[in-house]
Amino acid sequence: MFRISKSTLSWGGVAIAAILFTLAVPRAAHAVAAALVQVTNTASSPVISQSIGNQAAQIVEIECGYLPGSGIGGAPTVLLGCIAMPATGLLQAPVTTSNYTVPAGETLVVTSVDIFSGAAVGTPCMSPAFPQLSVVVPTGPGTYDLVYRKAWIVPGGTGTAHYAYPSGILFSPGAIIQDVSNFVGNCSMTVDLHGYLTAQ
Repeated sequence: MFRISKSTLSWGGVAIAAILFTLAVPRAAHAVAAALVQVTNTASSPVISQSIGNQAAQIVEIECGYLPGSGIGGAPTVLLGCIAMPATGLLQAPVTTSNYTVPAGETLVVTSVDIFSGAAVGTPCMSPAFPQLSVVVPTGPGTYDLVYRKAWIVPGGTGTAHYAYPSGILFSPGAIIQDVSNFVGNCSMTVDLHGYLTAQ
């Protein structure tokens, strides 16, 4: 006859009790335990630690315009500058806002660009466009350089072209996003920059 010792029975009972206890613990307790995972925030592997409200407040949309043949006093072109769009998406006329300046201590990260090369004065614009974004960058106390920061080739007749930059195009603190120029044809255009501000 096969006999099971008392110690084997007692250990088996403990194992069964532990299994039953684990199954009986509610899912909420498992969720609390999972939430206690710690994350290390390093410069090489940053972790977003802002609330949703703060993240939304960091979103920036900048609109730049170019209108050929619309200059005042015989000037051939008006560079409309680059201004931050309010959350409503509507600017109150007349627009007196100066060109967008990246705030001190923050970096502007542009993640996408929409370019509308819609029409020359009175006629549809079917020729390719070559918009080029110029930025005034501080180089020292009271000194600045004008830099052509980014350029795009927009095929003719495309209406709106969309360019995505998942890693972002960086603009340093104090940089002034000044204007956009079209170096091919007489197409008017609007260039919208979409991104966010992040601490330097």
